[in-house]
Amino acid sequence: MKRPRRAENRRLEHWKALTLAVVLVVGAGGLLTRAYYLQVVRYDFFLARCRCQNSLAVEIRPERGEILDARGKKLAISLETESICVRPQKVENKKQHAGTLARILGLSRQEVYRKLQSKKPFEWLDRDVLPSQAEAVRKLKLKGVEFAKESRRFYPNRELAGQLLGFVGVDNTGLEGLELRYNRHLQGKRNVVFLERDARRRVLDPQGLGAPEGVRGRVVKLTIDRAIQYAVDQELARAVKSSQGARGLALVMDVDSGAVLAMSHYPFFNPNSFSSSQPQIWRNRAIVDVIEPGSTFKVFTVAAALEKGVISPTELIDCEGGKYRVGGRTIHDTHEYDELSAGEIVKFSSNIGCSKIAALLGRQSLYEFLQRCGFGEKTDIDFPGEKPGTLRDWQQWKEIDFCNISFGQGVGVTPVQLASAYAMLANGGYRVKPYLVDQIVDESGWKVYQHHPEKSRSQVLSPAVASQVSAMLEMVVEDDGTAPEAAIPGYWVAGKTGTAQKYDQQKKCYSRSDYLASFIGFIPAPEGSGKLLIYVLIDEPRTSIYGGMVAAPAFRRIGQRVMAYLNVEPSSRVTLVQGQGALPAGRMSLATAPVREEEGVVPVAAGVMPDFSGCSLREVLSHFGTLPGPLKIEGSGRVKKQKPLPGRRLMAGAGIEFVLTAEN
Repeated sequence: MKRPRRAENRRLEHWKALTLAVVLVVGAGGLLTRAYYLQVVRYDFFLARCRCQNSLAVEIRPERGEILDARGKKLAISLETESICVRPQKVENKKQHAGTLARILGLSRQEVYRKLQSKKPFEWLDRDVLPSQAEAVRKLKLKGVEFAKESRRFYPNRELAGQLLGFVGVDNTGLEGLELRYNRHLQGKRNVVFLERDARRRVLDPQGLGAPEGVRGRVVKLTIDRAIQYAVDQELARAVKSSQGARGLALVMDVDSGAVLAMSHYPFFNPNSFSSSQPQIWRNRAIVDVIEPGSTFKVFTVAAALEKGVISPTELIDCEGGKYRVGGRTIHDTHEYDELSAGEIVKFSSNIGCSKIAALLGRQSLYEFLQRCGFGEKTDIDFPGEKPGTLRDWQQWKEIDFCNISFGQGVGVTPVQLASAYAMLANGGYRVKPYLVDQIVDESGWKVYQHHPEKSRSQVLSPAVASQVSAMLEMVVEDDGTAPEAAIPGYWVAGKTGTAQKYDQQKKCYSRSDYLASFIGFIPAPEGSGKLLIYVLIDEPRTSIYGGMVAAPAFRRIGQRVMAYLNVEPSSRVTLVQGQGALPAGRMSLATAPVREEEGVVPVAAGVMPDFSGCSLREVLSHFGTLPGPLKIEGSGRVKKQKPLPGRRLMAGAGIEFVLTAEN
């Protein structure tokens, strides 16, 4: 009777053993699975967490790439400096050392003491310290105070092109100007140093951070020429001070390529100590400020009408004796003019003449032409913060708005936008894109960027009309023009004055005391290099409000210094350009050539009047091919007087006059 019970006990023990075995197997499988998950599947995750807990990452700035001018001169460089760091856990006598360190570094004692008391394993005490400060701290031999080699930005030319270059912050990142625009190229690859820590998060490496490593930033080479920039800076400062102006700007640009050779602003600021200047002085106003251009805008109204064929260069326009009623308002000229040709309207800067030319052209035609010139849109110059200007749709123009826009009021442009549009008048009518950076080179010398001119440039004006307008601009610098002060003896010069009232945003009207006085024009470049454009703008001058009195003299002085620097010889004749984009036979172009004397007389090329004093009529006529207009001769013998005067442009259809006297 007991055997069945024993059998039941054995079966129960068997199941217990089996259950225990299953539990052990499952448990072991779970442990193995978990171990596999932690050691294999999540290996990278936990390794990263371990490294984060056991190490401290300290980022050290790499050496920033240099910025060079067009001739390889250094405009921005990086210098090796020392920074001071502390490991708070190791510093003893913190209160005493806080006062000593604060005196040496020029910091507040509270700030230094706070860092010495920090719970963090690492703190920057001060960065980019002076060598004398670093040496003074090093002599203290304080435990827990260490040094790190870093790279600091330095501008060796101080204020030169400060608004253009910009500056970098304490972390070596570009904050303004070209430093910001090309930061990813200049900054290089950052270096990170890992310091080991124990379980209590104490740093185990007692040897400091060592020297920085990593990839150095790339070299950025500009179109700016340091010597030209310096000359422009000097003359701009002189012009602003002598006119008692508030501020000013000037730029020099190649009219063919769009390369900017100088871009100056006054007051200057030193990017080495940018924080000591007001933020508004950092601004590159040539690119980010929108202004009303004033009379410098008139040439585009005239150019549009000539291109459309609604007027001719010699056609006379009634200027109403200096007063003209439009849309219930009266437009005034500075002088009382009756009939003026298109060229004289530019020469004497007639508001009424320009308004009447615009009326012949029509609103839509003028608007479309201004759009083709690039007004109302960005030039895409390689600089941050460029503004597009303002050009309202022609359908929104009232009658008085239409007249105002024709002579540069009620439209907004940036100075670089205006310069770009003017460049086409001297390059045969082609629109150019201004630029500041020529090439970028990496550490190995490989060019990662090289500027190339646009393959297809849009032609806004025909070469013939561009030449006609340029000839009108040359009349502006004649003795009876609005800017004789811009003329450079012995050199061809053309340009336009501008005197624009500033708009008072608070009073919602134009100011009666604040003006923008400007002059923009062209000078010769070295032979075979086209022309250079110079733009000078003086903001709120007090001695005079007129561009011809305030800005034109600065234009002349800049032009003289630039041409002397570039070894441009005096030129008083114009050569005929043939081939693509050339003018039709007999037309005048603007390509200059040096003076060449033959038998005492400078020969006539297409466009400039030689000095015929003392010549016979036969000698005079032998130097002409086809006369540009009617010939008028008074008297006999040899030339005593002539019109145009020597060196003046021969305008098509204007005619030539000679007064001859008999020999004694």
